[in-house]
Amino acid sequence: MPKVTIGVPVYNGADQLADCLDCLVNQSFEDIAILIFDNASTDDTQAIIEDFAGRDARITYTRRPENVGPIKNFIEPLERAQSPFFMWRAHDDLSAPDYVEKLVAALEAQPTARLATGTIQFERPGGRPARRFVPHIPDSGIAALDILRLMFGSHAGWYYGLWHTQTLQALVRRVWTEFPHAWASDHLTLYPLLLDRQVAAAPQTTFVQRVTPKAHGPRQGVRHPLANLVKLRREFLACCDRMVEERNFDLPTRTIIEAANRFYIGKRVYPLRKIIKRTLLRR
Repeated sequence: MPKVTIGVPVYNGADQLADCLDCLVNQSFEDIAILIFDNASTDDTQAIIEDFAGRDARITYTRRPENVGPIKNFIEPLERAQSPFFMWRAHDDLSAPDYVEKLVAALEAQPTARLATGTIQFERPGGRPARRFVPHIPDSGIAALDILRLMFGSHAGWYYGLWHTQTLQALVRRVWTEFPHAWASDHLTLYPLLLDRQVAAAPQTTFVQRVTPKAHGPRQGVRHPLANLVKLRREFLACCDRMVEERNFDLPTRTIIEAANRFYIGKRVYPLRKIIKRTLLRR
């Protein structure tokens, strides 16, 4: 059994998939399995994967006969994983050659951690660097302060770090049961680890998220209905509050975190001020 499983869900990713797979098969940490789930692509995705799989036995290729939707295709590699550690890799993202190696080392150096993350680097089309987020794990000794710093200093890119497989499997099952929405589900999955301060950092290695129109979609003119956004905020907050209540925090710490949750949903789901503004504009 390999130590790390890397799940690669893909649909029509021929334009950038080869770069992604080349990055993975050349990681300095070699004890990996790469599970690729092709969601019935209609471009050259299959040919690219078969070429790599023919040269590297660590790749397992599953091609679906029909498109099952992005969520099922994304989650199934995790469900199939049996290794101690797991990470996702989007077909259009990259990382430093030592990314897996450094994250494994970070988790092994901090036995209580269940997730390790590197520095997040955004890259524009043409390879132009954009924003950069260096992880900082606070350790003041004051639980409430450290949790608040993690909550508001975390990044969605941490979701593509290295997880303890069983921890992530349990979290994903719970999140999709209590909050069955793609929007903000990554932040909700991260949230319990922030509460428990179970995140380790390897800032010396980098995960590269490539910002492309295909990956992120056009933003102009695309708006969720206000009623949906209000519902998402309400459900996200209820989940966060439940997770806080389940922990053995003292009363002051619990009160502070639950109060902070009211601001946290504006950072991770949708800001209340924007809902109010859109409501007023409609009227």
